[in-house]
Amino acid sequence: YSSSPEQALSLKQKDIAYLGDRMPYGDDELFHLYNAYHKRKEIASRNEHTSFLVDIGMLCFAKMKPGEAELKERKLLLLALESKILPPNFGNRLFQTSFIGSRDVSDYDEPTSAVPTNGGGEEDEFTHRAKLEAFFHGAALCGRRGAAKTLQVLVKACQQHPAPLENGVVSSPFEAPSAQSTLIDPVELISMGYRLALASAFLSATTRKDDQEDVGRFLPDDKVSDHPGLISLATSLKAFATKRKQRIERTAIPPSELLSLVSADDVAGWGEQIAPMFAASLSSLMHQLFFPHKPPPPTRASFEFPLLSDESTFFDGPACPLLFSFACMSPSLSGEYYRLYTSLSDGLSFNRLQNSLLGYGGPTLLIIRATDDTIFGAFTSSAWKESKDFYGNTDCFLFQLLPDTSVYHPSGNGKNFMYCNSYARSRGYDQQAHGIGFGGSVQEPRLFIAESFDDCVASDADLTFAKGRLLGNANDALLGKSNIGQSNAGKYFDIDSLEVWGVGGTDVVEEALGARAKQRDIRQAAINKARKVDKAAFLEDFQSGLINSKAFAHRTQIQGRADACISVDDLTEFEKEQSKKRSGM
Repeated sequence: YSSSPEQALSLKQKDIAYLGDRMPYGDDELFHLYNAYHKRKEIASRNEHTSFLVDIGMLCFAKMKPGEAELKERKLLLLALESKILPPNFGNRLFQTSFIGSRDVSDYDEPTSAVPTNGGGEEDEFTHRAKLEAFFHGAALCGRRGAAKTLQVLVKACQQHPAPLENGVVSSPFEAPSAQSTLIDPVELISMGYRLALASAFLSATTRKDDQEDVGRFLPDDKVSDHPGLISLATSLKAFATKRKQRIERTAIPPSELLSLVSADDVAGWGEQIAPMFAASLSSLMHQLFFPHKPPPPTRASFEFPLLSDESTFFDGPACPLLFSFACMSPSLSGEYYRLYTSLSDGLSFNRLQNSLLGYGGPTLLIIRATDDTIFGAFTSSAWKESKDFYGNTDCFLFQLLPDTSVYHPSGNGKNFMYCNSYARSRGYDQQAHGIGFGGSVQEPRLFIAESFDDCVASDADLTFAKGRLLGNANDALLGKSNIGQSNAGKYFDIDSLEVWGVGGTDVVEEALGARAKQRDIRQAAINKARKVDKAAFLEDFQSGLINSKAFAHRTQIQGRADACISVDDLTEFEKEQSKKRSGM
């Protein structure tokens, strides 16, 4: 679509006005992406393009006016990101499925000739506008239209499998399959999300200008797709799809196995219920590529790969997939994790556990590994305090991480969220459970860590949180292998290891630690005040007998005895007065 400079200016203004009415971007963002869009087309027409993510990443980075060395470094980092972290050919497939029309040919297809695919002829105004809108629509879907739309982009970027035939109906081979007629492999989707999260963390780390930054920690292992954490997360998606199919078919007959392939609707429901932050793995990466010069919008939650402050018995490295699983559950489980307690070095000591929690003013993540290797626990967002009553809010939830990933949010039927009650508080007179608990009742919380660490409880159901297993395989009930709530035989567990982490990001953790330090200072000041006694009052009480002392008790005992050697002159004025009263003088 050719034009003179004057016409081009007018066309740009018209395009921006057209896009401004339809796209969730500000004027500065529209101009920025508009320029990058046209420059990408230009280098593609000259057959100088590399890959979609590298090309668009470099063009958007140019807005920061970097030097030649910075440009060279940025390109190497983007090439490393594509070749070492992201799934093979992910960027080009993303461009093909979400940034161009269904009938357009991608610039990044394998070349069949030396003739460029997109620069051979002029575009009419309709074609120009359609391609421009398709590009901006794809960019918006990747982060500005909400998590549900971003999940659709991720589903389309996966390999599509034909849905099983139903009722013997065979679709025409000439008919393009719709989004509802194809399915995807959950393992592929989960692995893709994990790699996107690492890529976003990698890109963020490389822009902090810290020579000590260990960017290599974000390079995944070649066999990471087989990690139990990712398999568990994929299993949770299969289980959700299986339950959904049962509801649609209105059958109560347990399936023999979980579904192996899932639909876009399955992914949407699973993302909302189990992993609300999963879609942010793509939107956070795309924002860094499109707008490296500005922070993400405050209205959009970013995916920050968790960063551990200390070693852990649960996470086998800084890029552990279990950290990704947690970050998918809640925005508060992104960013810095500060270790408050670990049984490895602190021992199974309730005093130390309680001391690490009381007064801490931020969200916490409590993780338990039982002796059967089940990993489960609770997330809280309220400050910990000692109380005979439950407290907390609806941000609290229970979870199982391994062998299956399940999240049990508040059901709306109860408010018994969190509980911390030691034996020392009431000396046992309250007839309540002594320890830390979640859900259930003060006599028996649903998840309970006893003060003695004996007879700890993890039940399947209560009024506060959704039903589901914390111990064992969370999907056994779905497959008809167990009945939730019928038996308490399997609700007791022994702790193999226990950790508590302060979460929510660096700023939240620092503020919460400050609140705990302040609370400890207040508590210590009260203890010191209780110990402090005025000198004059102490001597008066001491001499009056209110404070017993063997050093002066003999004076009272020998007064009046014939063999007493003490004289009245040796007594203090107070003792003389007391002696007169006793002798009736």
